[in-house]
Amino acid sequence: MTKSIVKSICRGVVCVVALVLIIGTGCINSFMFHPEMCKGGYDESTEGYVDIGTTDVKVAAMVLGPAHGKRVILRCHGNAEDAAGSLWLLSRLSESGYTVACADYPGYGLSDGSPNEAGCYRNVHRLYDWLVEKRGFKPEDIIVDGFSIGTGPAVELAATRPVGGLILEASFLSAPRVVTRIRILPVDPFPNQKNIKRVKCPILLFHGTNDRVVPYSQGQALFKLAREPKRFVTVKGGDHNDFPAVMGVDVYLKEIRDFIDP
Repeated sequence: MTKSIVKSICRGVVCVVALVLIIGTGCINSFMFHPEMCKGGYDESTEGYVDIGTTDVKVAAMVLGPAHGKRVILRCHGNAEDAAGSLWLLSRLSESGYTVACADYPGYGLSDGSPNEAGCYRNVHRLYDWLVEKRGFKPEDIIVDGFSIGTGPAVELAATRPVGGLILEASFLSAPRVVTRIRILPVDPFPNQKNIKRVKCPILLFHGTNDRVVPYSQGQALFKLAREPKRFVTVKGGDHNDFPAVMGVDVYLKEIRDFIDP
């Protein structure tokens, strides 16, 4: 094989890789977010609904339980769900005196906009500020809980704002690494593997061994990077969405209650 042929092949490979990177980077949001899968879950008349946005931008949220419970669980919802759908299970904790709250990401549920990483952070921070300023919660009484893609905003919030605890359910190292395992794109949305190192509050992680969306190994790897105090709950046989049922809903909720109030 002549040098010219080798060079041509190398140039072709470089062009293909560059094209894949450009397309992957440009389409990352459409790969990550699927708000169309959770439309029509609730409306403005639903009990607990509140608009925490501005006069120009609606940020929809659901807040259930006491107006000022003994503590508040700030939920960062998953991909194929909205704020109302994300709180159906955690709402049982409101019966124990906790407040539970969740904001829709841009383009999800009733929130304005189109989904992107920065928008998810913005809406979650807005809910945090609303809970402090409007409901009077102290930062140390805010427990952040993220599920699946919601672990990205959850870790970022806990890394940048004072909170009382962080719960991660089916977490990952970063969003693209769920598929690629290693970083191959110029961008690396929701870099949990970097942000978790800055989290200083106690951490509780749940992960099912049979998770077909986010590999169990990703949750383990993120746990190793986290500071103490921390606890990892392995759900044997649990998949991505059913691990609370597999471990037992009462057991799942007890783990959360014991973590919040040890």
